[in-house]
Amino acid sequence: MRLLAIDASTWWGAAALLEVREGTPRLVAEIGVHVEDSHAARLLPLVDVLLATAGWPRTSLDAYAAVRGPGSFTGIRVALGLMSGLALAAARPCLGVGTLHAMAEAYGPAIADRVPLLDAGRGEVYGARFDACGSPPEVFRSAWVGAPALAVEPGVDVVVFGSGGRVHEARLREAGHTGPIGGAPTSVAAAAGRIALARLAAGIVAPSEMTPLYVRPADAEVRFR
Repeated sequence: MRLLAIDASTWWGAAALLEVREGTPRLVAEIGVHVEDSHAARLLPLVDVLLATAGWPRTSLDAYAAVRGPGSFTGIRVALGLMSGLALAAARPCLGVGTLHAMAEAYGPAIADRVPLLDAGRGEVYGARFDACGSPPEVFRSAWVGAPALAVEPGVDVVVFGSGGRVHEARLREAGHTGPIGGAPTSVAAAAGRIALARLAAGIVAPSEMTPLYVRPADAEVRFR
């Protein structure tokens, strides 16, 4: 089983190739780049470079996965559209994986529940809560958007990480978080690939998961309303 996974949910665009041998997923190659303009012109060349580096023809891929949000509205649409198109042309399955879910998987085991946070602008964060050590992580609280203080509870230890944690560290401290605040993991595409492979092994392929997970409406939609 060979799988291609991509992530364009933030300015860090990435692609990863994973292979399952004897039931164990293995990261074969991964590439990432900080995109200053748009993912639309970057992702497909990134994928082509990755495949060439691994020596894999595109026809050897058995499945595809894309990070579906929350995050960059444009990047999410580009990633889902690209993977859907490649999967459709090859008649292969394609899976969508939540950004925060993939971030928790990329972070790895922790000493307490994992709370990945993405900066959402407007003084808010995207957040979710996962178990401490599961792989794939078990969801304790689904993706939400709101004030950083909503990520923590006084007296409850959690491990906070991601761009939202770094940007809003002072507000998290004011809300009672005393633990470390980690940076954003960069191997999110590979993590999304591992989650997708686990779902494929369990026979879980839901077409609804190939829709964007925005959590909140886009600014243009709000203005239109």
